Amino acid sequence: MKKNEKGITLFSLVITIVVLALLAAVLVNASIDNSPAMESLNAIRDDYYEEQTQTEEKVNRMVNGWENIIL
Repeated sequence: MKKNEKGITLFSLVITIVVLALLAAVLVNASIDNSPAMESLNAIRDDYYEEQTQTEEKVNRMVNGWENIIL
């Protein structure tokens, strides 16, 4: 085996690992974006934020009501 072959082999190994990492990233991203589970989770998140906003509004109204009674 020649010494030049080791460098080329190491270089090709690095290139192969980089290409595989890029392909894995693309596949994971594609599977997450088009997943019905992700759509469901997004809907649940939106519902949660809506409920949180409504709860904050109710608490603010209640606090303002008590301030009016006390003051």
